[in-house]
Amino acid sequence: MAKKLLLVDDEQVFLEGLQEGLSKHAGIFQTDIAYSVDEAIRKCKKTRYNLVVSDIRMPGKSGLDLFVYLRKKRFKGGFIAMTAFGTEEVLKRIRQLGGLDVIMKPFNLEWVTQKILDFFVEKEGISGNIDSIDITSLLQMINLERKTLTVKIDLNGLSGYLHFQTGEIVHAEFEDLRGLEAAQSLLNLNRGHFSLQEPVSGIEHSIDMPFMVLLMNAMKEIDEEAIQLSPEDILSGEKEKPMNVKQMEKAVEVLKDDLGDGMLTTDIIDANDGQSLAGWNTQAKASALFAELTSLMDKTLKGAGFPALGRYYIIDLVDDKMVVLITMGSFLWGMLLDSKKAKLGLLLNIAIPKAIDAFEEAIAG
Repeated sequence: MAKKLLLVDDEQVFLEGLQEGLSKHAGIFQTDIAYSVDEAIRKCKKTRYNLVVSDIRMPGKSGLDLFVYLRKKRFKGGFIAMTAFGTEEVLKRIRQLGGLDVIMKPFNLEWVTQKILDFFVEKEGISGNIDSIDITSLLQMINLERKTLTVKIDLNGLSGYLHFQTGEIVHAEFEDLRGLEAAQSLLNLNRGHFSLQEPVSGIEHSIDMPFMVLLMNAMKEIDEEAIQLSPEDILSGEKEKPMNVKQMEKAVEVLKDDLGDGMLTTDIIDANDGQSLAGWNTQAKASALFAELTSLMDKTLKGAGFPALGRYYIIDLVDDKMVVLITMGSFLWGMLLDSKKAKLGLLLNIAIPKAIDAFEEAIAG
């Protein structure tokens, strides 16, 4: 059952914009709004809210007045105050009230969304249907916040469990599967009902694969439109189609804007000779390395009888670095990223799909 959130602020445009921004998480919590403390009190009398987020300074009664009222009424939910006026006097009064969390305006929507989700994870526990939320963003939040908990997934009478310790999946169970195989099966479901539960004590550690690698590999497998290129297609040494280099240069600029400081270097490479055709912060050694890595992986997979490379792969590196490489015929697009700054949800849902689309369009038919 979805949780209930009440937003209170006298600034209509800001409040309605915040409500709209949070609407994509309707599968987890439903958001109501109130333009004054009096309106908020009326709504609280009719609805049992799990969390109230209120501006402090408003005409008439303030957000602190609302907080005091709710405490007198033995409100059992959470309360977060918003303020653009963090004066010492205001903060002193907030501290005197005790147990009141404060966020300063202006704030980033993504950040405040994670703060609200964090509250529901820590204080309320959340559940919902996977197809009604971005499960990738939820799992990423668990990882980034280094949480220790269990995610239960139910589907058609079957139950599976992903056990997190300090943000990493250390064990998984699904039917008769255990460990890495169970985790991959659960992540590949992409449907069902989930719930967050208290961590299980004494759980075995059967998974050593870093969370980011595990999740990104799972997301690649469930991409129904993935192009399965054969080793001959990837490294055939033949250019079946030319590339529109100017178009790829524009695509690189778009990628830079999407990833911001998370992008360290990127190159579009001709796999025949390892030369960079377009890129940003181009590094010849990186270009040659990307081509060599792809060739090595291709040969290793082929020799082991595994499926061929798909349209992209990722490598998790030390020092919070990560390589993403997209294959397209005899061309490769390699990226070196800062995994702390390149948000996983943005990378999977926006940056990589846009890059693949641009890559396909740049190869003239």
